[in-house]
Amino acid sequence: MASLSPSLKRLGRQLEQLAYRGLDQHLRVGVTGLSRAGKTALITSIIHQLTHANQSGGSRHLPMWQVLNEGRLLGVQRQLQPDLTILPFDYDGAMAALTETPPRWPESTKGLAEIRLAIRFRSAHGVKRQLASHFTLYLDLIDYPGEWLLDLPMLAQDYHSWCQQQWQWLAEPSWGAASADWRSAAQQGTATEASVNDLASQYAQLLQVLRYRHGATYLQPGRALLPGELAGTPILAFYPQPPSQYDSESSLSQLLEQRFEAYKSQVVKPFYKDHFAKFDRQIVLIDALSALNQGRAQIEQMSKALQAVLNSFHYGPGSLLRRLFSPQIDKLLFVAGKADHISVDQHANLLALTDKLMGASGSKVRFSGAQSESMVISAIRASEAGQIDDGSGPQAVIRGFDVNQQPLLRFPGEVPRQLPSPSFWQQQGFAFTPLAPPRGLTLDGPLPHMRMDHLLEWMLGDKLQ
Repeated sequence: MASLSPSLKRLGRQLEQLAYRGLDQHLRVGVTGLSRAGKTALITSIIHQLTHANQSGGSRHLPMWQVLNEGRLLGVQRQLQPDLTILPFDYDGAMAALTETPPRWPESTKGLAEIRLAIRFRSAHGVKRQLASHFTLYLDLIDYPGEWLLDLPMLAQDYHSWCQQQWQWLAEPSWGAASADWRSAAQQGTATEASVNDLASQYAQLLQVLRYRHGATYLQPGRALLPGELAGTPILAFYPQPPSQYDSESSLSQLLEQRFEAYKSQVVKPFYKDHFAKFDRQIVLIDALSALNQGRAQIEQMSKALQAVLNSFHYGPGSLLRRLFSPQIDKLLFVAGKADHISVDQHANLLALTDKLMGASGSKVRFSGAQSESMVISAIRASEAGQIDDGSGPQAVIRGFDVNQQPLLRFPGEVPRQLPSPSFWQQQGFAFTPLAPPRGLTLDGPLPHMRMDHLLEWMLGDKLQ
């Protein structure tokens, strides 16, 4: 009987989740974005805004969140997470970092994490009010490394086509010099275990260099960048073979292809099935400003990476039957983050640029019957708006602290509504300065933000009626 206990507990949790979903009292929201886009800060802000919404002045702090302003929000509390095999999202650690002196941004995501919140509210509808004095919506927020996200498009590829794709972009001008030595070494690869392991290790190091020194984003396999518990295992010991050398009959191609397929079936597919495929709603966080700093090739590659990832999800209206047996994403939000790094008059441009970067993704989502929207926000506002007169008239500026904790007062520059020509980066380029967190934050005080109330209304408004 003891051996049945974990299975029975797991079955009980599954039945509980099924009951919540059937009553439309459970919502799973995935926060998606590439590495360093600000996902941890966004989730931290969502949790803090929710759990502190009923404090004095909450309605002024979140004026567009309907349930709060109608006085129907009874409270929000953290709950024990349903899946005990997943790390809890480190909200307390994130808040500790933000409230240090001087403050620092929370650590980036290094593994899968989740947190559950219980949102208690009164219904706005008379019929529902007759049924119960209050209702509770259980909200699960899921966080995961942006590096792992990039593996999803691999599910639609075979090993040979993946090799062709990887070698094509590795040879492009922006990355060709950095990858030249590895590409030369890969031409000499053999089918020995030592050679394969060595080239795979060198390839993983190359991906790190391309990511952190050259601004590349479309890097696969994602676990080569952040392996977690798979570090040093044979399932990660593969690399893209030179396409001209691929031969389905050769021992080297067979070995690499075997590991590629094993990686998809044993790492990527279970991760997708257990987590991604169960999302009800999705927030896609886009850091266009940092990509603009890098160059045309970098921001174009970021756009391709995000669009490829979005094609891996299932979208559609969230009917009751689908919520019970085949969950699909019924709402998708494209979020242009770090709005506090530019002046307010540039927000419309940033929104237009974000829509351009996502291409036809929003249209495809709407065609499927789901809702798609774009928004410009700052999850934790790190600057204040101001004006200076340089003799030619008032000019919008921002005030804050840079990442070295030095005071900053500057005109951050104009955001293009669409990508400029490549020559723009050669002549001028962009220099949007990263900011340190705002000073003086407290654990119980409000987190300054820009449009987080809009985000909460989009994410939860229809479920809190």
